[in-house]
Amino acid sequence: MQSNTTTRIVNALSYLSILFLPVIFPLIVWIVARASDDPTISQNARKAFWSQIFPLLYVIFAILTMSIASLYQATFHAGALFGILLTFALLIALLLFTYNIAMAVKMLLGRE
Repeated sequence: MQSNTTTRIVNALSYLSILFLPVIFPLIVWIVARASDDPTISQNARKAFWSQIFPLLYVIFAILTMSIASLYQATFHAGALFGILLTFALLIALLLFTYNIAMAVKMLLGRE
């Protein structure tokens, strides 16, 4: 019973780390848990890591897109592109934040 409770708490903390140590905590758990006997900790830490780093990857993509567009002096309005990319970034961040909280609750309730 102790192992199951510990697994559920570590899994939930991997997702809840979006509130206190996003990306870093799940990465540490993922690396450390690869050597453990319970593969679910590693799997959930990996999912939490990617769901927390994806908004950062999207922002980098958006910045590169804006940079390339400005280099080629595209005929469209750069402000409109920035607004669209920013809206998508905020939407993705909100959805993934909600996903992480929902998965943490799911882990704590043991409905894995």
